[in-house]
Amino acid sequence: MLDLQQLETFRVLASTRHFTSAAVQLGYCQSTVTVHIKALEHQLGVILFERFRFSKNVVLTEAGRRTLEYAERFLALAEETQAAVRGVRKKDDPTDSR
Repeated sequence: MLDLQQLETFRVLASTRHFTSAAVQLGYCQSTVTVHIKALEHQLGVILFERFRFSKNVVLTEAGRRTLEYAERFLALAEETQAAVRGVRKKDDPTDSR
């Protein structure tokens, strides 16, 4: 099962192309970004980023570009689901006096 936090980390790293910048944007330490990306790569069985020796800069591989398309759709759907459920939950809440 794909993990939403790992997918969000992947999306931000794809945008920033830099581990430290992604960590700052997400409010994580840099090692957490590394762990998320390695776990996602392991789960998918592909390398998502080309890494450069002595640099924290990365570039998406072909598999990474393809994964990014799906990650963005999956994350958007997750956000849409949360918004839809919030509306239903408020209507169904017997403690809500509205």
